[in-house]
Amino acid sequence: MATQLQSPDARAGVRKLVASQVSDALARHQPGLAKAVAANTAQIVATVAAAVIGLSPSQQKRLKSRSSDLADMVAAWARDEQTGDGIAIPAPAEVEPRKGTGFGELIDAEEGRRRLAGYAVDVPLEDWAGPLAGSSALMTKMGIARSTLHDWQRRREVVALLKGARKHVFPLAQFVDGRPAQGIRDILDIVDSPRRAWFWMVQASPLLGGKRPIDLLKQDRRLEVMEAARIVFDRR
Repeated sequence: MATQLQSPDARAGVRKLVASQVSDALARHQPGLAKAVAANTAQIVATVAAAVIGLSPSQQKRLKSRSSDLADMVAAWARDEQTGDGIAIPAPAEVEPRKGTGFGELIDAEEGRRRLAGYAVDVPLEDWAGPLAGSSALMTKMGIARSTLHDWQRRREVVALLKGARKHVFPLAQFVDGRPAQGIRDILDIVDSPRRAWFWMVQASPLLGGKRPIDLLKQDRRLEVMEAARIVFDRR
């Protein structure tokens, strides 16, 4: 049915039907509304309806959950399109030449690393990654066999963080009922670094309503998290 509704003829039919219904509703409930305003509103609503009705149910659900954001975007776009209200700022007739302070003291790479080390502060892994466990602890706490954990790690379905020279530890927050949350592999494909990926997943994201990406993955909201990750890390 969705494929049929994506055809040009089907969309045109939906636009015509919705425009007629909206026009009738505005005439009944908003009798004082100007005809031009009513007609424009009906056409805009009809165009949006024709686009939305061809989406899949999951896409419609995502769009519905962000309908308030969509309304704000439309209002912001309309404000940006307004002309004639801006303040004209004439270009100066002369430009005063100025010089900056320059680069300052030039130092070699070794000295640069030494100075940078003086500013850097070592932060324990647990302080930003949260509770961690090795393979033995996961076997005891969650009953996850070493072979299963190794298979998940090989398929990039679980975040493994290097601690020390060779030992890997696993953030406990990524597990649900003894399994890694669905979508972790998708995020690792986008970010490509387990450490960077996990650091992002445990921070509140403004793109996700202030929620942590890992928490949304555990709520089966994988597509939203993937979209946010692509925006942040600029990967397609």
